[in-house]
Amino acid sequence: MNNYEEFKHRFKLLASKNHHLIVNTLSNIFTMRLIGNKTHGDLAEIGMTEFINQFMYDFKSIHVGKDLFRAKKHEEDIVIIN
Repeated sequence: MNNYEEFKHRFKLLASKNHHLIVNTLSNIFTMRLIGNKTHGDLAEIGMTEFINQFMYDFKSIHVGKDLFRAKKHEEDIVIIN
C-alpha cells in the first residue's frame, strides 16, 4: 500500500469509529463560513490540517497553501507526513 492509500485507509477508519469528530470539524468550518470569516476553502484546509494533527497521531500535517500559492510552484495546500 502506498503512502496515500495508507493515509486514506487510516482516515476512513478513524472517521468510521469517531463520526462525531468529522461532524464537529465540518460544522465548525461551515459555521465560520456563514458568519463570513475567510473563504470556506482556506478554512477547510486549515481545519483538516488541525484535524490530522490532533486526531491522527501517526501523521503530521502542515498547511502550505498560502506559501506555495505565492511561489506558484505547487498545487498542494496541505502536506501530510507519516
